[in-house]
Amino acid sequence: MSAPNSLYRRLADDLRKAIASGHYPTGSLLPTESDLCATHQVSRHTARDALRILTDEGLIERRRGAGSVVIAAKPIGPFSQGWGEIGDILQYARDTRLVILSYGPADPADLAAMGLDLAQSWIGIDGLRVRTTGGRPLAHTSICVRADLAPPRAALDDWPHAIAEYIARHSGVLAATIEQDISAIKLSRDLAKRLHEHAGDPALRTRRRYLDASGHIYQASISIHPGEHFTYSMSVSR
Repeated sequence: MSAPNSLYRRLADDLRKAIASGHYPTGSLLPTESDLCATHQVSRHTARDALRILTDEGLIERRRGAGSVVIAAKPIGPFSQGWGEIGDILQYARDTRLVILSYGPADPADLAAMGLDLAQSWIGIDGLRVRTTGGRPLAHTSICVRADLAPPRAALDDWPHAIAEYIARHSGVLAATIEQDISAIKLSRDLAKRLHEHAGDPALRTRRRYLDASGHIYQASISIHPGEHFTYSMSVSR
């Protein structure tokens, strides 16, 4: 009960239920941070984090000079990624936007983590995946592309699709196979800061490797998704 991470989530739950019940109808104002602190006996930091959750869920909008205005009765769901075909992987890039943080020679540690040949030349691209509709980042992504196929840095700012699609269009190299591994981790302090989360929060680590028709890896990535805001969905039929 006293853990900081549980306090702000519990406060967010209470406010979410109050909105859903109509206690705070659409168009009304939530209590101020000061009022929330006094009523729920929490710190200002806890109140601010609770309101941040509701903002990211699309329930409220923080307006300068007005406060926290309720704009919806139900939160938007977590980002859901289908998994079963290569098209599902590429669709994720079309539904999101890559905000590039760095571009240059790949970090040897990233190459090792992705199981890539260190003797080859690779370009490393670090960035954040965000919804096209805004909100907090969906994931931190480290991408390594074989240097002879890597898109120029300037081309990525206006490219609305997956990097693999850029390579297919401009170099003619297609992803014949995509290997994917998913594991559970806890967010490091650095990643938590970039993703607007808390250190130690649960997350999904996804490693993908793109293979051409000859079975050679030409692109790979490791993405870290905060667990609460991302879901993998798949259906298996006999």
